[in-house]
Parts: sequence; C-alpha cells; structure tokens
Amino acid sequence: TNIKSFLDIGCGNSVLLKLMNKKIDYLGVDSNAGIYKKRKHNKIKYFNTAIRTENYLVNLKKKYECVALMDVLEHTDTFLKLFNIALKKSNKYVVVSLPNEDYIMSRLRFLFGKGIKTHGLDMINKKHGHKHQWFIQYNTATPLLKNNAKKFKFTLSDTMFYVNQPKSNIKRFIYKIMLLFLPKLLQMNSFCLIFRKD
Repeated sequence: TNIKSFLDIGCGNSVLLKLMNKKIDYLGVDSNAGIYKKRKHNKIKYFNTAIRTENYLVNLKKKYECVALMDVLEHTDTFLKLFNIALKKSNKYVVVSLPNEDYIMSRLRFLFGKGIKTHGLDMINKKHGHKHQWFIQYNTATPLLKNNAKKFKFTLSDTMFYVNQPKSNIKRFIYKIMLLFLPKLLQMNSFCLIFRKD
C-alpha cells in the first residue's frame, strides 16, 4: 500500500499492472519470448531480445520502490544478472518468484516417464524464453539469492510458498490428504522471496 513506483521485469502481459493501484508509477519490460500475448500499453515496453531488455534496464536512470521478477530468472542464461540489475534499480524492495521444481508432482511425473516440464526435449523448436535454463530448488536458490542480495545491501525479509491444487473437488481432496504427510518443500510448486533494502 505504500509503494509509489513499480518496475516489472519480465512483465509478460503485465498481469501485475491490472492488480495494482492506478496511482502507482508502473513500468513493465519484457524480451517478448512469445509466452504471452503482447499487451499494448504506454507503460509496457517489449524488446526483441533479452540483451536489448538488459541494456535498456542498465541505462534506465530512474530507480523504483519495488522491482519484481516473477517467474523470470529460471529462463535466463546467467540467473543472477537480471537479479543484480533489479537490486540496482530498487530503492526499497525486490520481489522474486521462482518455481520449485523439486515438488512432489514434478517428481512423480519424472518417476512415471513424463519428464520434467520446461526442461525436456519437447522444448525443441520452442522460442528461447520458453525453456527453463536452470533446475530450480528452493534450498539452493534461496541462499544463492540471499548472499548475492547482501552485496547490494538487501536482506531477505519475507518468503511465501504456493501450492497449486487440482480443479476437481475430488482430486483436490485426495491431493490435500496426500500433502498432509509431506514437508513443505515437497508441497510447494513455487515460492516468492521479498528482499528489502537495509
């Protein structure tokens, strides 16, 4: 509620813009991987390549109170480069959302020969940005980002875990019962880390 400016890196179709107060000074940028339909809006900029997006962000003079990287870092070749850019462009918060590819459904898919979504050979002939470049695990990603954020005087202030559930009521009931006996790391299919400037 106290954010006045927001930079959305990897904004896609800018779903975050739809959710926030109209008074917030918003800028969304994306390298247009073709994952989402482009949204025409004067507060959104699409670039042909990830390098052009990064160059635009590096040369952007303005700082924002909050910078978000929602399901972005796992698609990049370097993982930390965009995170570092976000830390430099923020004067209050950086929000990072990542998939937890260690969760139970991913493990079961792999066990039954279905492979791991966004990592397999079925990604051949898809645009570059569709494929995950990294296999994200909460226990390795969190300390890596946390230690890197310290270099820019940011501290991990909050962590949120998300569990997707089946749409069918019967499947959802069975799934919830199954999850009761699993640790949180196996339950969550994504997590969100909020870094705050010291």
